[in-house]
Amino acid sequence: MQEQTSKSNIDKLLTSIPPSIFNKLPLPINFVDENCRVIVMNQAFLDYIGSSIKDVVGKHLSEVDPSVRLPLVLKTGIPELGRKHKFHNGKEALVDRIPLIDEGKVMGGVGIILLDDLTNRELRNSIITTINPSIPENVLETFRPKYNFDDILSQSPIGKKCKSQAKSFAVTDLPVLITGESGVGKELFAHSIHDFSNRHNKPFVSVNCAAIPEQLIESELFGYEGGSFTGANKGGKPGKFELANGGTIFLDEIGDLPLSMQVKLLRALQENQIEKIGSNKMINTDVRIIAATNCNLEEKVAKKEFRADLYYRLNVLNLHVPTLKERSADIAILIDHFITSFYQRCGIIKTFPQEIIDILVQYDWPGNIRELRNIVERLAVVSPGEEISKDALPNYILETSYKSTAKLYTSSLTLKSSLNNILEEVETQIIKDTLRSCNFNKSQAADILGIPRMTLYRKLKKIESEEVSE
Repeated sequence: MQEQTSKSNIDKLLTSIPPSIFNKLPLPINFVDENCRVIVMNQAFLDYIGSSIKDVVGKHLSEVDPSVRLPLVLKTGIPELGRKHKFHNGKEALVDRIPLIDEGKVMGGVGIILLDDLTNRELRNSIITTINPSIPENVLETFRPKYNFDDILSQSPIGKKCKSQAKSFAVTDLPVLITGESGVGKELFAHSIHDFSNRHNKPFVSVNCAAIPEQLIESELFGYEGGSFTGANKGGKPGKFELANGGTIFLDEIGDLPLSMQVKLLRALQENQIEKIGSNKMINTDVRIIAATNCNLEEKVAKKEFRADLYYRLNVLNLHVPTLKERSADIAILIDHFITSFYQRCGIIKTFPQEIIDILVQYDWPGNIRELRNIVERLAVVSPGEEISKDALPNYILETSYKSTAKLYTSSLTLKSSLNNILEEVETQIIKDTLRSCNFNKSQAADILGIPRMTLYRKLKKIESEEVSE
């Protein structure tokens, strides 16, 4: 019923565009339903991919081109604008992918291929702002940082909460300290906070405090005058603070900043002034500070390895980015993202069966999102078939899956449970794992488990009542 309603809504949208005009538009456009099945493509799109309308209508878009990302956009509800895409026929172009949302639900989507023509770009902007008014027109053409909040994919409650908190921090000019393990995506949040702020049209300058030798950090941050030391450029050099004036400076790995520089950084933050090496003049600066670390700065402060006054100056707004293990419900959507991105770079496309995703969800991911991306790309290369096989998984990931199952049996047996109780515990764990792997979509979970939806509801009600009684 929902599918029919969604299709009728899209049909209403399409009836406002006469077919004769739609097919004569020079801009390649296609419409899909909520399941990403093609409703219609105009002639320009068909010509671009080398297909006819009868070959594409009713098919899932991945059957037309296996590298498409529109299915991912329908899952997230987040538009992707002006993203580079390599089609199955070898052609490359910038592509817009926009979800069609009605009363808060995704009812379909639109794909637009951008051709390098001013008239087409104006037409494209007009179409986008018409079908999705929530996208500001100025976003379509203005310069954006390397990452923004659309690049942070999350469907898990903890991931969404972190993203929402970051957005609330972005609207201020207060310093932000981003904490979290290596590989969780702290840099993405830093870029996104700047992009979402009032400074988004100003510079975003990134400094990796751990990568610069101690003797060069001061000149890198504050710059120097010509001839101030041996080997210095005659004309001098501006520092990162000067380059970031009016915008944001991102101090990554701030925990590795030497103590000698911490004093000078604190003074620059307190006085909003810097002094170049070899100069006796103070330069006023207007810079927002975003810092990030995977260290426990409170422990470093206690050990006198990090200045307490600098810590309190930086830690005005604290954003803790959760580990991938904490947001395991995001693994499936991240896999979709990484595999399509990998296709764009290398031309290799593979699919991940639900069995493989379930195994990956059980793994602890000490390297977090960075490790997941590496594993996805490795599997795409080493797995021989079109689908990722279990044999291609690294042994240490398979061992985690086996240990998880064995732990469940062992915990039950040590309590001398009856066979029925053990089976119930195993069933409960399987139901929970399945729900988590499909982002708690009960209909999808019931299909995977091969049981009626009402049966699943009944079992869930029993599980909840048992947990409450405990």
